[in-house]
Amino acid sequence: MTRDKQAVLPVSKKWLVDGFCGFSRRMVAKQFDSFGVQTELLDLKAIGDETPIVVFTNHASWWDPISAMLIRKKYFPNRIFYAPIDSEALENYRIMAKLGFYGLQLKTTAGASEFLATTKLILKSKNATVWITPEGRFMDVRDHSQTLMPGLAHLASRVPGVVFIPMALEYVFWDESRPQLFARLGAAISQPEPRAQSNGYDKSEWSELLTSRLRQTQLELAQSVIARDGSRFDYLIASRPTRLGWYDYFRSWSARLKGKQFDPRHSVQK
Repeated sequence: MTRDKQAVLPVSKKWLVDGFCGFSRRMVAKQFDSFGVQTELLDLKAIGDETPIVVFTNHASWWDPISAMLIRKKYFPNRIFYAPIDSEALENYRIMAKLGFYGLQLKTTAGASEFLATTKLILKSKNATVWITPEGRFMDVRDHSQTLMPGLAHLASRVPGVVFIPMALEYVFWDESRPQLFARLGAAISQPEPRAQSNGYDKSEWSELLTSRLRQTQLELAQSVIARDGSRFDYLIASRPTRLGWYDYFRSWSARLKGKQFDPRHSVQK
């Protein structure tokens, strides 16, 4: 392990993370009807491969870390995955300690200092991605009242050369028996060119900017989810027909007798 003062670089074995993503993908496919993602505002070519990235997202569900890992595998396949997590949660899921998760006491002063030191060390690697849920607790996706934890803005103001990407997550039911998982990646944010009397944004300006961009990304995702228009998404996991026991068994035979092809879905994804 590499040390920077008291900071320790977390373990993130890419081959193990990618293998775990295969297992996670099957688990998500079993529990969700589909996983749709929007990326039209994200220009990955402009970011390039030589810039560390922090993705910050709302905290909607237990599934958030798994969703983040699958998105990393799809859109940032050559980058290393890291994510802070509550120390107690990490104790309950020890395998995560080898998958880039680093345990912190996030609500304490010592935990905040440790977060900054460890994350700054991670971001020295140009191919690192750090995935953060700065709301600090589970929040309803329509509730935007929670103030983001100050560590994110502090990090942005102290570490130059890092790109920050807002991401929104939702888990909703549409027409099928299982829920849909949706994500939206917003436009990248980087430190502006130095102004006349400043080295860039200060901490308060970063806090306002990061909060507004996260909430805007959530609102944009919500508009697509409320519209119930599947054509607005690209799919990591596409909708699959699922039979509902004997009911669909008889429906399938009825369709055959009528010379029709049976599709157990209530609606067909556009």
